[in-house]
Amino acid sequence: MTEQGVVVGCDKNFATIRVDKKDECSKCGLCVFGKNVNYVDLNAKNDLGAVVGDKVIFEKKEGGRLLASIMVFLIPLLLIIGSTLVGILVIKSEIWSLFLSLISILLWYTVLAFIEKKIKKGSTFCAEIISIEKD
Repeated sequence: MTEQGVVVGCDKNFATIRVDKKDECSKCGLCVFGKNVNYVDLNAKNDLGAVVGDKVIFEKKEGGRLLASIMVFLIPLLLIIGSTLVGILVIKSEIWSLFLSLISILLWYTVLAFIEKKIKKGSTFCAEIISIEKD
C-alpha cells in the first residue's frame, strides 16, 4: 500500500512522516485515526535521504498486520485462558486464576515492549520511503 506524507523528523536512516486524514477515513473508522485526530505520525526507512519538509511517497507492507495482531490480541487471550485453567484445575481457586491471568498479561506486555523496540524498525513493520516528490 502506498501513501503520501510529509517528513517531520529525521533520525539516522529513518524519518518520521506525517500522514493527513483523508475524507474517506471519517466514513471507515478502521484505522488509527480517531474522531478528533487529523494526522498520524509514523516511522519509515529513509534510504533516499529525505529531509524535514519533503513530500514523500512511502510504502507500508501488509505482512506485519497479522503478526502484530497475534502478538497483541491472540497471545494475551491464550495466556488468560491458560492461567484460568491452571488456577481452576490445578490450584482450585478462582482468585488465584485471576491473579495468574493478571500477572501473565503484565509479563507478556512487558516482554512485548522490549520486543517492540527490536522489531519496530524492522522490514516487516516499518514503512519505506520509495520516492521524494518535487514541488
